[in-house]
Amino acid sequence: MKKVLLFFCMLLIINNNFAEENVVTENIQNPVEQEPQKIILDVKSVYDSLNIKNKIDYSIFQKAYLGYVQISNKNPGILIIIDYTKPSNEERFYVLDLDKKKLVYSTRVAHSKNSGLEIPLQFSDDPNSYQSSLGFFVTLGEYNGAYGYSLRLKGLEENINANAEDRAIVIHGGDIVEDEYIKKFGFAGRSLGCPVLPHSLTREIIDYIKHGRVLFIYGNDEEYIDNSLYLSKLAPIFEGNPKNIVEIEKPIEVQKTSPTVTTIVTTAPSVPVVDDKIDNINREAVIAETNITKIFEIIKQEAKYTNNIDNNKVSYTELLKGIIQEKSNKVPAEKNSTENENLEDEKKDNQEKVIEQTVINDSSETKQEENDTNIQQNVNIQEQENKKEERKYPEEVTKKSLGLGVKLK
Repeated sequence: MKKVLLFFCMLLIINNNFAEENVVTENIQNPVEQEPQKIILDVKSVYDSLNIKNKIDYSIFQKAYLGYVQISNKNPGILIIIDYTKPSNEERFYVLDLDKKKLVYSTRVAHSKNSGLEIPLQFSDDPNSYQSSLGFFVTLGEYNGAYGYSLRLKGLEENINANAEDRAIVIHGGDIVEDEYIKKFGFAGRSLGCPVLPHSLTREIIDYIKHGRVLFIYGNDEEYIDNSLYLSKLAPIFEGNPKNIVEIEKPIEVQKTSPTVTTIVTTAPSVPVVDDKIDNINREAVIAETNITKIFEIIKQEAKYTNNIDNNKVSYTELLKGIIQEKSNKVPAEKNSTENENLEDEKKDNQEKVIEQTVINDSSETKQEENDTNIQQNVNIQEQENKKEERKYPEEVTKKSLGLGVKLK
């Protein structure tokens, strides 16, 4: 216990004797800002490289591609286009690989029941409208739902398709766009708002376009361009003949960083406070050592006087309390050096060993005295019992106790 206490005292002294110097480097960053950057796009060259002239009208591809370029939070390389200007019995769902410059998928897709019969003419983002929505989306994750393997969509344009997730607008499969259905009715069936693909291609297409790909849905709605987040500023470009080369302003995220600031913080030790702490620590250590020694002395005294003639025991608690209180009120002198402390510790250890040996010897003597006393007491008790046995009663009393000489009536 004593050595542990001294060890912690030394740690406290060392920690308080050294100054602390902290070098703080701050790289202050401002919030992300979007700055417009003008870029020139050769849209016609991209269109021609995909070889989709007989599939997708250039004016629709132009709108899709210009919006695709402006969307920053996307998984690039893939562009999906749904052309609701075509009837439902024709292929109008297209998946384009812009990196490989090819058309990957071209198939039928169904529209919502309240948007029109063969060609949708009414579009809405209102819940329970059961109409299709236009505009730019990004694909999210896949899941297995009521309609099988499906793909969630997130609408990017307020008041046009932003309620897509709340409306549960997803891409899923169905029989209403299969060849048998088309041959029977002449047009595809209609959904409650979701784009529906043929069952035979659903899983394959979803796995190809999931996780952040851009989807553009276009239809016969004259108001869409004016309200679009991505195309309204480019409205003049779409007037007249479509332009092949287009200059647009693309928002670029800029992280402004201020110059690096290096601050050196130096904490010097307070000498008076440290001295006071050292004094208190040394004083407590000395008191603890003294108390330990006195405890052994008390044990020794108690062992001597526990079994005295009058069987009066010394009050160990009161004696210990008195000595500790007496020593706590005194302030021992400080020790001069670490070497003196080590010598003093060795001396105290030797004293403690001597005291422990003395206590053990005294305890043995005390136990021997107790044994002798117990033996003497047993002898006295035996003698008294023998005397009781040898006691003689008068003959008359003995006869009466045995019932002799009693006349029966």
